[in-house]
Amino acid sequence: MKMKCLYVAVAAAVLSLAACRSSKDAVSVNDLDGEWNVVEIQGQAVQAESQPFIGFDAQDGRVYGYTGCNRLMGALTLSKPNKIELGQMASTLMACPDMETERLMLNALASVKSLKCSGKTLVLYGADKEPVMLLQKRFEVVPLSSLNGEWKVVAVNGTALPAMENIPAFSLDMTTHRIGGNSGCNRLSGEIRHDAAVENSISFANVASTRMACPDMDTENQVLSALNQVCAYGMLANGHLALMAEGSTVVLELERSK
Repeated sequence: MKMKCLYVAVAAAVLSLAACRSSKDAVSVNDLDGEWNVVEIQGQAVQAESQPFIGFDAQDGRVYGYTGCNRLMGALTLSKPNKIELGQMASTLMACPDMETERLMLNALASVKSLKCSGKTLVLYGADKEPVMLLQKRFEVVPLSSLNGEWKVVAVNGTALPAMENIPAFSLDMTTHRIGGNSGCNRLSGEIRHDAAVENSISFANVASTRMACPDMDTENQVLSALNQVCAYGMLANGHLALMAEGSTVVLELERSK
């Protein structure tokens, strides 16, 4: 599979594993660049079915993200130390059952004037120097070799897997660049590919599986479809491995097998 990420590729190329120096220091490009989960807006915890996030690419002057419903994109300028200017945001036009988080998020972004970073937390402030948004690092890029081993699938497209007799699981061999395992019913095997130009690039090609028929094939079909979309990876704060598709969408969440 040769699909490229639209948004992850540029941001991940400059993502630094180093934590922000302190809330008193000027926020550098390396501190800011990358993707951040939106955890609070105007002091209120975000409770959304799909996790909103913001991505910053300061070197190219871009901001992008996901509101929990729509994709958004715009321009950013770091004019002075800890000062940030966000241009008018453009977004997709999907309608979702709950648009309140999106409304609050867009209003908050429109008011942002400055920022501070401490550890893996980023705070955005309005003109009155009051915090309008609290962000936490979405994932870290670890060496590709760290993915080596056995992983079980705990969520597909953001939905936790139901209890099942044969849990989908993958074996990643980063030495031979092979994937093996099962998709919930059938055994699978294929190639692991990495684009050296993109730090957290990963994709799976020539994936083949056995052809047994099981009573419930829905989970297997979802796992295989998600696997075919993967183009990037990142390690989540909970220690799980996120496999992401185009636009930084987490399509598979994996937990290392004990």
